[in-house]
Amino acid sequence: MPGAGGDSGRLVQSVTTLIFNTRVKKTACFDHLVQANVRNKKLLKDAVQNITAKGITNYTKGFEFAFQQLSNTIVSRANCNKIIMLFTDGGEERAQAILEKYNADKKVRIFTFSVGQHNYDKRPIQWMACSNKGYFYEIPSIGAIRINTQEYLDVLGRPMVLADKQAKQVQWTNVYLDALELGLVITGTLPVFNKTKTKDDRNGEHQNQLILGVMGIDVSLNDIKKLTPRFTIGPNGYYFAIDPNGYVLLHPNLQPKNPKFQEPVTLDFLDAELENDIKVEIRKTMIDGETGERTINTLVKSQDERYIDRGVRTYTWAPVNGTDYSLALVLPKYSEHFLQARIGNDIQQAMASTWGKYSPSFMHCSVFARPFFIQTGDVSDRK
Repeated sequence: MPGAGGDSGRLVQSVTTLIFNTRVKKTACFDHLVQANVRNKKLLKDAVQNITAKGITNYTKGFEFAFQQLSNTIVSRANCNKIIMLFTDGGEERAQAILEKYNADKKVRIFTFSVGQHNYDKRPIQWMACSNKGYFYEIPSIGAIRINTQEYLDVLGRPMVLADKQAKQVQWTNVYLDALELGLVITGTLPVFNKTKTKDDRNGEHQNQLILGVMGIDVSLNDIKKLTPRFTIGPNGYYFAIDPNGYVLLHPNLQPKNPKFQEPVTLDFLDAELENDIKVEIRKTMIDGETGERTINTLVKSQDERYIDRGVRTYTWAPVNGTDYSLALVLPKYSEHFLQARIGNDIQQAMASTWGKYSPSFMHCSVFARPFFIQTGDVSDRK
């Protein structure tokens, strides 16, 4: 029972799975819709493997529970697709009363799948799909699972094609390892629509409403890092970015040792750092696209990851316009100031009499400033 919500360019998918006969049971440990991230989907897939079919199917109880799950979604999003997928070997019940009660406005699409070879009447589940803006599919064998379970995307894509430019928003993938040795990359994608008009004797002229595919462009994380002022942050300061699922796009600890080409590199922000309650709150506000700043006491790992120390860090974050990412800057207290002096004024730099708020303006490079030392108040160049 998945649902996808789009809000201000942000795409957040939620999903859960249920099993029912005369009673409804959850397949995993979730009591509600959860984010469709890698971890949650693995838990749901593992739980589905343990399902055993038995008993008589009561569609009324199953659909009622599913509609309640969708109505209890914490965040109500505009322009979203709410769908219920029913996999069954057939039945005589239409569950018409419960569908009219919860889905009279047809805002929830229902897709039904007849699984396996059987002699049950398929017309009831066909009616469920066709009367609720969905579609009916047959899965006669294991080999047909992938083909038939992907065709529902054509139905979901029709409103997107009709919306045209309003639906063409760039969506960004998770971080993954590029097969052409570009390193870690993300991909920006846009849908490609087929809006040509065709004519036939039965329906006359009509416009196609199909998604042909997706076009995309890869962006290397190294190229993104080059755009950041990494030399002006100072020692032990860093920046990071996360996506709507809380996975980091940029972070000093995003260093996968054995990444696989087929799998995204998913590192949650709370796993990238030493977790505490305040960081959980920071993660939530960043996902919600808010701007904020917090100064906290936290545990800090050394760069060689051998030691842990306590320190004070200031987290400042804001959403990145035109994307679904949120960017943050983390600074220790001693990096919140910089010397206000001309590069040539060595005495003023040494005395550090004037301080300014924000971050150091020096570069960690010997090309920009020669080292010096102080002897009895005089500044001398060290050759």
